[in-house]
Amino acid sequence: MKFYDLAKEVDSYVVEMRRYFHEHPELSNQEEKTVERIAQELDAMGISYNIVPKGGIIAVLEGENPGQGKTVLLRADIDALPVQEQENNLAQKRVCCSQVPGVMHACGHDGHTAMLLGVAKILAAHRDAIHGKIILFFERGEENGGGQPYMLAWMEEHGLKADTVYGIHLYAMLEAGKVGIISGGTMASVFPFDITIHGKGGHGSRPDQAISPIECFCAIHNALQGARLTKITPYEPLTVSVGMLHAGVVANVIPNDLRFAGTARLFNRELAGIPFREAFCHYVDSIAAAYGCTVTYNSISGPGYSVYNDPECAEFARKVIGEELGADAICQPEPWMASESFSSLQKLWPGVFVLLGVQNDAKGIGAAHHNEYFDLDEDVFKLGVTGALTYALKFLDGDVDTTPRKWQGTIREMFADRGEPAEKIDGFFQVVKGE
Repeated sequence: MKFYDLAKEVDSYVVEMRRYFHEHPELSNQEEKTVERIAQELDAMGISYNIVPKGGIIAVLEGENPGQGKTVLLRADIDALPVQEQENNLAQKRVCCSQVPGVMHACGHDGHTAMLLGVAKILAAHRDAIHGKIILFFERGEENGGGQPYMLAWMEEHGLKADTVYGIHLYAMLEAGKVGIISGGTMASVFPFDITIHGKGGHGSRPDQAISPIECFCAIHNALQGARLTKITPYEPLTVSVGMLHAGVVANVIPNDLRFAGTARLFNRELAGIPFREAFCHYVDSIAAAYGCTVTYNSISGPGYSVYNDPECAEFARKVIGEELGADAICQPEPWMASESFSSLQKLWPGVFVLLGVQNDAKGIGAAHHNEYFDLDEDVFKLGVTGALTYALKFLDGDVDTTPRKWQGTIREMFADRGEPAEKIDGFFQVVKGE
């Protein structure tokens, strides 16, 4: 069976699906029509599925021949972003545009969803080639982590597990046609924070009679930048940035409060993430006290997990996908400092997250993700379909054993390990149970 030939046969279908999803984007946790359309497509293929409340769609394809009894999970994210799309990309008019004002597939999730449907279409027509089980995992709310916990809770309630996981991210910083497979850290862990500093307002002419939360924030911000050098090992990367800052309404009045929010990004949770979180809270609390301010932690979580490609699975993927597409198509780009909810799937079950290049200057494609000029080179979809199909079917028949590297606890325990409060964890399971 030549997987690339099968991918070419469904390519027009994949492009059609991508354009539909691109024209009808839905924000995170609002993907009702998207879920409905995916369900319609699976119905037409004769694939049974379950719609997980607040989570997405899980379908299981089981071959008549169980083979070694392995299970592969293939994942796609389905949500869009609050971005107003430009009619042109970097050089020319797009092949399709969002029809929803202020909402756009600006990160490639439309392509991810379409490619997984293409894989599903091939698998449905070749069930005899499935020597085990393949889980199709269409995830809502990836951009804010909102959908996946419900899907994982549903899987635990139904005793559904995987031996490996595989996902694709279309990547604007990599040349179109290149399949990036990194061993180890591939995308960063995220530590998000949202803090309000409470001071004492006053007139700008008498700062001595006020307690400025702005001055306090400046000291905290400088301390956090310094923490990267003094609190974190120099052998592990970490970035920290503040992307939201609100204080005051007029120039001559010192405000009562200041709110700031941002993220830190890292790869090593134990050596960089946890020490930075401890330093972060220490600096915020102690500097606020020194300035006579108080603080409210509006939200703070993590650090989460990084996207980590299991080295054995990554090497296996390079080998089998390279045999299908040619060794020159496979590359190992630099790790990407953005974060991804796929990381939790890899924490449970070792696997591979592939970066599939879409950068094509001749077509005006190469704008950064989450950008109004972001676009996709549809010619690479067949490569993505080939990669997922090849990895899944070859893994079922292969000799890679991930058992020693799987998460040894329950999914509840994984939620707790990544810092979710007990009441929130209970909520995930209550929703999927219909309680």
